[in-house]
Amino acid sequence: MRLAALIRDHIPELALLESLDMGKLVREAATIDAPGSAHFFQWHAEAIDKLYDEVAPTGPGDLALIRRVPLGVIGAVVPWNFPLDMATWKLAPALATGNSVVLKPAEQSPLSALRLAELAAEAGLPDGVLNVVTGYGEEVGETLGRHPDVDAIAFTGSTPVGKLFQRYAGGSNMKQVWLETGGKSPNLVFADADLDRTADMAAFGIFFNQGEVCSANSRLLVHQSIAEELAARMVERAVHWPAP
Repeated sequence: MRLAALIRDHIPELALLESLDMGKLVREAATIDAPGSAHFFQWHAEAIDKLYDEVAPTGPGDLALIRRVPLGVIGAVVPWNFPLDMATWKLAPALATGNSVVLKPAEQSPLSALRLAELAAEAGLPDGVLNVVTGYGEEVGETLGRHPDVDAIAFTGSTPVGKLFQRYAGGSNMKQVWLETGGKSPNLVFADADLDRTADMAAFGIFFNQGEVCSANSRLLVHQSIAEELAARMVERAVHWPAP
């Protein structure tokens, strides 16, 4: 909770770091990314004391306990398009459930992760619980993937690199590997679609965050009867993006 409060106190600074690192609009970082990170930490902080162990139903004379315990050391590898948010999505639940984390930010955008670690220390997180290691994937990322004392890898990025982490795990301690390997997705537009609504959402899908989103709608598959009309609307949105 203290970390969430500190993030809110430093929103302008964190937003500027995001923009300096990867070109995100300061306005978006200050209104979406940084406040969202504070919200994620607060949500997990408030939720964690509401998760309990269980006693499973069994036959007479038996007792079965279901316990929820920390896994250990989590290696978190995050991409460059939402540096603070992606780090938070992995850190907040892992830390709240009692794990320690080694976070590797993308080499292109490490600044907000480093500042987040400083704020976590200021909030009172014990030394060694949150560690940020910067560097290239083939050095730091592979080392995390192969390290026998890392108990799980949480990765967001490309499918080829996700496959590498599965190989690293198989060649070391068979650690758990949790992958988010997004791909670009088309919009399917049928003849009876609301074209203004479609154009608005398609423009948002490709232009938000400079199009640097793993699910950015970079293709439109459109019924030919409305193709020209929708294309005209898309041109209008592109010329006037972002909308006032």
